[in-house]
Amino acid sequence: MSKTSTLLCMLTASLLAGQTAFSQQDSIRTGQLDEVVVTANRVSLKQSQTGKIVTVIDQKMIANNQGRTLAELLNTQASFFINGSNNTLGTNQDLYFRGAGVGSMLIVIDGTPVYDPSMSSNSFDLNNISLDQVERIEILKGGQSTLWGSDAVAGVIQIFMKKGSGKKANVNASAAYGTYNTFRAGTGLSGRLDKLGYNVQYSYVKSDGMASAYDSTGTKGFKKDGFEQTNLLAELNYQLSNRLSARAFGNFGIYRTDLPGGAFTDEKDYTAKNNHQLSGFSLHYHDNNGFSWNLMGSYQQAKRLFVNDSTYTAAYTKYYSGNYIGNSYVLETNGNKKFNAHVQWVGGIQYTRQNTTQSSLYISTGVPAYKSSSALGKDSTYTSQFSAYSSLLLTDLGGFNFEAGGRINHHSIYGNNATYTINQSYNIDENTKLFVNISSAYKVPSLYQLYSEYGNKGLKPESSTTYEIGVQTQSNNKRQSLRFAAFKRDIRNLIIFYTDPVTYAGQYINRDEQHDYGFEVESNTQLASFGTWSNNLSFINGQGVESGKKTDNLYRRPKFVFNSSLTLQPCKALTVIPSFKYVGARLKGPYDAGPAEQPHYYTIDCYAGYALSGKIKVFLDFHNITDQQYFDIVGYTSKRFNMMAGFSVKL
Repeated sequence: MSKTSTLLCMLTASLLAGQTAFSQQDSIRTGQLDEVVVTANRVSLKQSQTGKIVTVIDQKMIANNQGRTLAELLNTQASFFINGSNNTLGTNQDLYFRGAGVGSMLIVIDGTPVYDPSMSSNSFDLNNISLDQVERIEILKGGQSTLWGSDAVAGVIQIFMKKGSGKKANVNASAAYGTYNTFRAGTGLSGRLDKLGYNVQYSYVKSDGMASAYDSTGTKGFKKDGFEQTNLLAELNYQLSNRLSARAFGNFGIYRTDLPGGAFTDEKDYTAKNNHQLSGFSLHYHDNNGFSWNLMGSYQQAKRLFVNDSTYTAAYTKYYSGNYIGNSYVLETNGNKKFNAHVQWVGGIQYTRQNTTQSSLYISTGVPAYKSSSALGKDSTYTSQFSAYSSLLLTDLGGFNFEAGGRINHHSIYGNNATYTINQSYNIDENTKLFVNISSAYKVPSLYQLYSEYGNKGLKPESSTTYEIGVQTQSNNKRQSLRFAAFKRDIRNLIIFYTDPVTYAGQYINRDEQHDYGFEVESNTQLASFGTWSNNLSFINGQGVESGKKTDNLYRRPKFVFNSSLTLQPCKALTVIPSFKYVGARLKGPYDAGPAEQPHYYTIDCYAGYALSGKIKVFLDFHNITDQQYFDIVGYTSKRFNMMAGFSVKL
């Protein structure tokens, strides 16, 4: 190490003593083509062997984002824009990926697709996952319904939770404190006793929060909207034989949060309580002849309770309560057979069933008070679907890779439908890959869209075709990497919420067509031996078509988003990461306040970390250093300057 690097480490360490962060790995990864991914084809493949576009968030990057939420981390990746990630904890996380609507990105946890049938979009609540419990994330882009099923219209996010190591016992603990009186803590115990592996992780978050609604006058004294959450992750795995293993798992959580009355509107007594559980089992078999088989079953339940009583009234509500329960059952078996070094097959069958129970009561402040109630029962509000899928993969045929697959679905309401994927790539050499993908996807209406008071039982499923083309390359020494990808997505029967301009009655309907397109550029450069510079730029645009008339409708979704971060490691123990984010102008939502187009904004963050030893590590994380005031949705407060500081211990 040079004298300059040594001096820099000593000076920075002394300034950050007791409140810095760390990197869990000494090396800084720059190459991508040689990295193994499993989400792309449901088998382990190097990125050079598939034309599908996969981004990996490894444990090092997760460790360098301690103190943040899962949504905040995802929001730094190419083509992501998550409304709610910049607001107070507990805010709905509306995930827009490549301009697609909420609910078009399938979330998968350790191979199990997760949903929430009580939500209007059937999308899983990202608030339910503690980033401290996540080991790795793979982001698969483009229509992926052939291998992954409904809702994978824009892509798949597979989240791999932490697993136990080979030691008999491993103890981990972490704690952090920061702005808004926010406290985070976690602890866990994992290990292996002969053939039995175990892992238990617990996390807790509590925050006083900030006023969710924006007080434009600064004189109204809006209350802070607090948040409190607990999460428990438990897993057992047993090696039945050299070829067969079994796993049982459970993920349980509860959070409570305060809510505003709406844009620019405070509420003193509006609260939400969310309970979720995901539990199940799996069996895995493999032999020495290239064959493996999996059997998985899971049960998911989400409970959401909203209460707004009459102790304080800021708008038109005297009393409101809403009780929403969603249940999902997934049973799946799949396998793959590797015939030789170049040919393998993947296939499986899947059964899903969903139901929801919902009830609400509303009493207005008028005289006489207006009262309304509604209810849905799980016996009448349910759907089921049976699917079979198959895919053939050809790899490393003189640099050529090819995949062709199909899926047949039978839905309890919509009958039969099918999707396909054609994925091809060519490795010009060991450092450069060209790829072209054509894939179809589908999304059935959610139970809420079908059966709620705004429901429409005549809705048709969305169907789409996505086209992708691009290049991925890296330098011979793997110190620089670049990926460019362009896409076009055509959707038929897009599901939208429509309000009649005369009667003001609202209902879900199908729009004839939706055409979206865009591109993304991702680059990574190693800076000598002490750091990397990572950048991504995304552009999206699109229009809806109804009876031949075009409509600009990518509401709340910016055309341009740019992320840039420097990961500096001047010495082995120290990591410093300044980062910059630019969010371009975007159309307001059709029911949002403010001008038709929201202005662009930028934020600057900086993370610093230091390893006090191989077991104790500390961090300091600053967000929005320049204290920018901006709004993802007008009328709702986004975070100004804030920070977190904490430590972690591994024994």
